[in-house]
Amino acid sequence: MTVLARKQGAALVIRDRTLGIFTDKGFTPVDFKIELAMKLATRLKYTPVLPAQEMEEPELIRFLDDARPA
Repeated sequence: MTVLARKQGAALVIRDRTLGIFTDKGFTPVDFKIELAMKLATRLKYTPVLPAQEMEEPELIRFLDDARPA
């Protein structure tokens, strides 16, 4: 998966060329263009991941857990 932005327990990702939101419940595809999704992610206070990072699912879950407030 390519991680574009993250927020407490969620990430905006591209998986198998499909844009979606990844959470602890899994991957949910969204029907947006990347540019619109990034604008929406900014409004929802997602933090952009620059540069975008390639991650496998277990690594992404750890990455999101690390972003949660203690």
